[in-house]
Amino acid sequence: MADWVTLRIDVPAELAEGVANFLVEEGAPGVVTEDGQTGPEPWVRLEAPFPVAERPRIAGALRRYLASLGDLDPGARRARVAALPVPALDWSAVYRRHHRPRAVGRRLLVAPPWDVPSDTDREVLVIEPGMAFGTGEHATTRGCLEAIEDALSSAAVRSALDVGTGSGVLALALARLGVPRVVALDNDPTALPLARATLHHNRAPRVAIVAGTVAALRARFDLVVANLLADALVAEATALRARVAPGGRLIVSGLLEPQAPAILAAYPGWHPVQHRAEAGWQTLVLARETDR
Repeated sequence: MADWVTLRIDVPAELAEGVANFLVEEGAPGVVTEDGQTGPEPWVRLEAPFPVAERPRIAGALRRYLASLGDLDPGARRARVAALPVPALDWSAVYRRHHRPRAVGRRLLVAPPWDVPSDTDREVLVIEPGMAFGTGEHATTRGCLEAIEDALSSAAVRSALDVGTGSGVLALALARLGVPRVVALDNDPTALPLARATLHHNRAPRVAIVAGTVAALRARFDLVVANLLADALVAEATALRARVAPGGRLIVSGLLEPQAPAILAAYPGWHPVQHRAEAGWQTLVLARETDR
């Protein structure tokens, strides 16, 4: 039996980026994409290698992910998944080719540790990919980074909270862009060592790393960022609203376009002051109606 198996997924083009990043977050060392056409609808073929022993777990997670997308986009239900045995390859090299430095917004650049540019005037955020959500490859991460940059350029932000910090990239950006007090929060304790390593490697000592829920916090912040799935944004709406100081802003991401009305309904008394969309994913900046 081969040591590796390739998962081949054919999906509608508008879902390809989200599925590719899901595969990377699940541990694929790289994803190969190939554009195609099936009838009138453009499709993309994705191929991602995994160790054979990981196949049952990855296949199950992929089925659940596609099913959740299918509730919002019927195209996900037409996705085709196959598993193919493959010969041994240098997947480390494939992985490194997949993750390259990426400029985000006007001032930021997200880079893997093996490819850090030395000749740039941007703030470089060095992130180890593939261990937790938040590598700069996904549209929601980029949307949050751009929204953070805009928020810091339009108002004085003395404190900020990153909810669901994952890799720590958003907390790192907040600190690098000058926020004096940053808290990185995650309810998954296993994510915190990576966030801690990210912040240590990038020399961001002003960030406090906390394990727990939003509701357990008592402080309020000028800026709160929550890059979560839509269900979590609804479930945590009351706690997230309570953590925003008067006159502050709340950045939410991780939602697909059809989910935006449900998200806004979960935040009564708040209105969107900024909206970003990329590859079907939405990033919203919310403010209280009383702050108009």
